[in-house]
Amino acid sequence: MNDHIKLSVVVLVYNTEQYLRDCLDSLVNQTLDGIEIIAVNDESPDNSLFILEEYAERYSNLTVVNQKNSGGAVAGNKGVRMAKGKYVTIVDSDDIVPLDAYEKMYSKAEAASADIVIGKANIIIDGLQKEILYKKEREVWKENRDIQNVKEYLDIFYDAFYWNKIFNREFLLKYDCLMPPGMLYADRPMVHKAFLYAKRISIITDLVYLWRKRGEDATHKSISQTNSDIKNFKDRIESYEYQLNYFNDFGDSFIKNEFLKRNLDRLLFPISGVTESDQFKEVYLKEVKAIFSQIDDIHDNDLGVIKNVYIYMILNDLSNELVSFLSEEPKGKIVEEDGKYFWALPLYKNNKTYVPDEIFQLKKMLPQFIAIDSIELKDGYVNVDGLSFPKAFDITGIELLVRSRLNIEDAKSFSFEETDRGYSVSIDLNNFDYTNVYDIYLSVNNNNSVDLFRITSNMLSGKSNSKKIQLNEQYKLFFTKKGNLSLLGKNIIVEALHSDSNQMKFLVNKYPPNRTLEFFVKNRVTKEKVYFKTEDNGFSLLWKHFMETDYVYDLYYEVHGHNFRLSSQQIHEFDAKLVKWPKTSAKLYVTNQDNISIDVKGPSKITLRKIQRKLKKS
Repeated sequence: MNDHIKLSVVVLVYNTEQYLRDCLDSLVNQTLDGIEIIAVNDESPDNSLFILEEYAERYSNLTVVNQKNSGGAVAGNKGVRMAKGKYVTIVDSDDIVPLDAYEKMYSKAEAASADIVIGKANIIIDGLQKEILYKKEREVWKENRDIQNVKEYLDIFYDAFYWNKIFNREFLLKYDCLMPPGMLYADRPMVHKAFLYAKRISIITDLVYLWRKRGEDATHKSISQTNSDIKNFKDRIESYEYQLNYFNDFGDSFIKNEFLKRNLDRLLFPISGVTESDQFKEVYLKEVKAIFSQIDDIHDNDLGVIKNVYIYMILNDLSNELVSFLSEEPKGKIVEEDGKYFWALPLYKNNKTYVPDEIFQLKKMLPQFIAIDSIELKDGYVNVDGLSFPKAFDITGIELLVRSRLNIEDAKSFSFEETDRGYSVSIDLNNFDYTNVYDIYLSVNNNNSVDLFRITSNMLSGKSNSKKIQLNEQYKLFFTKKGNLSLLGKNIIVEALHSDSNQMKFLVNKYPPNRTLEFFVKNRVTKEKVYFKTEDNGFSLLWKHFMETDYVYDLYYEVHGHNFRLSSQQIHEFDAKLVKWPKTSAKLYVTNQDNISIDVKGPSKITLRKIQRKLKKS
């Protein structure tokens, strides 16, 4: 160990040229001094190596290591063994580390003498941050903790990432807490083994990592985005088998059982594949049953009715019934018996399959049980009315949570009030930023457990018109492609629209720099779009880049991927004018709907005839 190096950062690099500079910039500019960066290039076929070499020339604390293509586990282990710092961490080269993250984690590690320090991670997708909501990791990062034995906080097993942690390097090497070479899902075996042997683990609530999720247009898909094929599933199982071996060696059956319970959901994640492929079904059911059979009190979990039905069917070889159950949308009434409530799905009280009644008992709130009469954007308010739940749940509080996509720390909560139509809430949009985009959630306190649900179109009653897009001058209330409710601020203000014989130019001085704003013209006939060029104080477009005669073009603006016609009311300084050239003219005008359009004219037939007559006379 080198006393001058506090932390070694091992960067796993393979084919990430599109994102690598962002990653490296976030590392070389950390506020913690005494950092060494070891970038292990796994024989990337793209330009990643050239970028690494460029940074290595500029930063003396960055070392590039090249290896024959062997996978991330081999690269990570090589970097950890080369590291000289007291602590070590591993980073994926398409991700970003907040600039003060390592200073916060190092300070905590030193103060607590911790073998491991864990911090919060967020998802970053197309430049926007989101909380990790679909798993229980975020519960692990919810409060500061110091743990001296993993039994004190077994939910820590929900967190299996290596990149939101720093580890004492000597501790990792002493207990061989490294990644199994050649294994696709190698982070879990490393992290969970470290949890078992650590003498102290500290958790901080600070944001320490931004995990990039690739957009639909990304050329390369990350490992976690390819999880439906047989090979991918077998890699998951290989990871589990490796882990079960070291849990057995550790010798605590209680910890092993609790670990497995907290990974049930992960094993159920690819279950839809059994309806798509007989080969996948055979492999999946055999492997998952073998693991499920090792778990005591397997149904004592918080997964809800549907997933517990899956578990029962897998354990009892009801494969045909499982395929049938998966192929239909789960529907059924909620019935009461002896003071308990049950979800009467198709297999409830079925004498042929005999799935025990207790499997159908309602214990956990699910989005399928939430009903809403209407959601309305009206007079500067968003009104949610007629929210209801089954009586089976002991609801002690409900809030509407409105969270910014641009800054997830920017969130506002509004309490529902009980009315004769159920629960209702009205939120004043004056409390919000009309240049922002928000996602809308329900926070439900049920039996001292708080669950967070996105409001979806499926929650609305069949008669409701609220599924349609709703607009006013400042906002758009809409459901995304996935059916989730969001609110978009669309009221941009343009200082001026100037035009001359060379170009059109918008002056926009007050729009926040972290917002996504574009302008474009759209041909009414061909539907072709041509975007303005972004400049320091506005947007410009040369006439020659789009103009064809005898067409009308409409002006639009685009906010966070949503398109709107540009109204004259949104421009402080605009004069309808005619721009002329020798043979062409362009008229900027205001339509009957108060929107701005451009009418491009060439020489008319009348003008041509006059020219021909003049030529004959001369």
